[in-house]
Amino acid sequence: MKLSTKIGLALFLVLASALSMTTVLNYLRFDQTLHTLLAQRMTVILNETSQDVLAGIDLGLRLENMENLQSVLNRRLDMANDIRNVAVLDCNGTPISNATRSPDSPPNDQALSGAAISQQTRDHWIDFTPGIATAGQVLRDSLGQCAGLVVITANSQASEAKLANAFSEMWKSAAFGMGMIVPILGVLFILMRRRHRVFEELHEDLARAVAGKAPNTRPHDGDVLTQSEIELISLYREIRDQLPHDTQNDGTERTSKTPAEPLK
Repeated sequence: MKLSTKIGLALFLVLASALSMTTVLNYLRFDQTLHTLLAQRMTVILNETSQDVLAGIDLGLRLENMENLQSVLNRRLDMANDIRNVAVLDCNGTPISNATRSPDSPPNDQALSGAAISQQTRDHWIDFTPGIATAGQVLRDSLGQCAGLVVITANSQASEAKLANAFSEMWKSAAFGMGMIVPILGVLFILMRRRHRVFEELHEDLARAVAGKAPNTRPHDGDVLTQSEIELISLYREIRDQLPHDTQNDGTERTSKTPAEPLK
C-alpha cells in the first residue's frame, strides 16, 4: 500500500471517528436535556402540591379529612400537559386521592405501590422508566413523622419520540458530513500522489547521479505542496546540474570525467 493511500485512509478513519463521537455526545446531551426539563417540571408541581397538603397537615388535619384535596390535585394536574396523574397516598402506599388526566385510564398501580418502598430511603425521588416518569415526596408532620406521600407520574413517550427523531437526524447529518468529506479526501489523495511522484523522481535521479548519468527531465517539480519543499528541490537541481555526467545513446555530446590533454 502506497504512502498516499495510507495517509488518505488514516484521515478518513480519523474524521469518521470524530463525527461518530460528536454525534453520540450530542445525542447524550440532548437526552440529558429532555430528562432534565421533564424532571424540573415534575419537581415544581410536586413542591407546589406538597406545600398545599402540608398547610392542611400543619393545621392538624388528616389527609382523609381534607375536603379541598381533590381540587388541589386537579389544579396541579393542569399545570403541564405531560403530567398524567397526581396522587396523595398514606405512608403504606395506599391511594387516598388522585387526579388523572384521562378518567378512563386508572393511575399506574405499579408506580404508586413502589412509592412506599422508595420513600423508605429517600424523602424525594424521581425515577425514569420507558414511557413513564415518576416523582414522589414524603410528607412529614411537625414531629418529623411520615404523614403521607405525594406521587406524580408523567408521560415520557413524547420526549422519547423527540429523542428517537433527533437520533435519526443526527446520524443522517453525520452521514451527509462524511459524504461531503469524501470528495475533499479525493482531492487530497490526488495531491499526495502527485507529491509522492516528485520524490520518486528525485530518488531515481539521485541514483542516476551516483552512476554518473545525465539527469532526467523534471516536469513534475511543481507538484510539491510547500515552499520549503520547492526551495529544497531547486537547491538539489542546482547542485545536480554542476555534477559531471554523460549521456547514453541520445545523440548528445559525452562529457568526460578526466580533463583532456593539452595540444603540443
